[in-house]
Amino acid sequence: MRKLSRMILLLIFPIMFSVNLYSQENVAEFLKGDLSNTDNLSDFTALSKAYLEPFGKSFGTSLNNGWYNSAKPHKLFGFDITFTTAITIPPSSSKEFDVSKLNLKYWELDDPNDKLSPTVSGAKDSGPLLRDQATGLIPLTLPQGANMRFVTTPVIHIGIGLPFHTEVMGRFFPKVDIKGIGRFSMWGVGIKNEFKEFIPGFKLVPIDVSILLGYTKFKSSFDINENQNQTLDFNASGFTSKLLISKSIPVLTVYAGVGYNKATTDVALKGTYTENAISVTDPLSIDFTSSGFSANLGLRIKLALIAFHFDYALGKYSVFNAGVGINFR
Repeated sequence: MRKLSRMILLLIFPIMFSVNLYSQENVAEFLKGDLSNTDNLSDFTALSKAYLEPFGKSFGTSLNNGWYNSAKPHKLFGFDITFTTAITIPPSSSKEFDVSKLNLKYWELDDPNDKLSPTVSGAKDSGPLLRDQATGLIPLTLPQGANMRFVTTPVIHIGIGLPFHTEVMGRFFPKVDIKGIGRFSMWGVGIKNEFKEFIPGFKLVPIDVSILLGYTKFKSSFDINENQNQTLDFNASGFTSKLLISKSIPVLTVYAGVGYNKATTDVALKGTYTENAISVTDPLSIDFTSSGFSANLGLRIKLALIAFHFDYALGKYSVFNAGVGINFR
C-alpha cells in the first residue's frame, strides 16, 4: 500500500505543484483593503482572473490531448492500457498583464507608468503598487509570478474495440484525498470510428481515416487553511472532435489529427477571509474558456505488445504529449 501511495503521488505531483504552489497564496494576496466594498471585490476578481489566466487556459487545453496514437481502431475486443501525459506550454505573451486595462474601480496604480504585473507564468518579481482611490493609501503590492513554464496532466487511458470498426475509450485518474493538500479526480469518455470502411472505394485508400469524439472532466479542491475551511476549488472540462489519419509500417505509425477543441476551467476561492476585522465568504468565482481548431502530428513505435508515442499539437498554447502502453490488437 505504501508503494502504491508513492506511485500515485509521483503521478499527481505535477498537478499538485501547479495548482497548490502557484495559485493559492498569491490569489489570497489580492484580498486587501475594505472587503465590504463591492468595487474592491470586483477588482479582486479582475486581478485574480488576469493573474491565473495562463494556468486556467493551459490546463483546459491539456485535457483535450492524449486521446489517440493511431487512426485505426482496435479490432473486435482488442484493447490497450496506456499511461499518457500532456505538457502544455503557455505563450510568452501570457507572462504579464497590463493593470491599466482592467478598469479597476477601487484600486489605482501608484505609478501609472509602472503598469505591467507578472501572471502565474511570469517571473518571480513583485508587481506594481496599488493604492486605494478613496484614501490614497498604498496597502497592496501585486504578487510576484511563479515562473510556471508548463502545466502537465497525466492520465490512464483505456481503449476497447467494438464491432463496425469502432473503439470506445475511457480515461481516468484515481480519486485521491491527501490531508493538508486536497482532493482531486479525473475521468473521460470517447469514441473513435473508421468511417472510410463504409464508403465504397474509399476503403481501398492505403491510410487509416477515423473520426474521434472525447470529453474529459477534472475536479479538485485544494486546502489553503484547513482550520478556517479555506480551499481553492478548481474544476475543468474539455471536449474535442477530430478527423484522424495514420499510416503504419512494421513497428512505426505516423499519425495526425485536425479538429475542434473547447475547454472550460472554473476557479473558486472558498471559505471566510478576514482583513481589517472585515470578513468575506467565498470571495472568488471565475472561469476561463478556450476554443478553436487545432492540429497535431505524432509518431508511435510498437515493439511486440509495448507501444511508445509522442506528438505535438500546434496552437497558441503548444502541447507535447507522450505515453507508453500495452496493446492487444
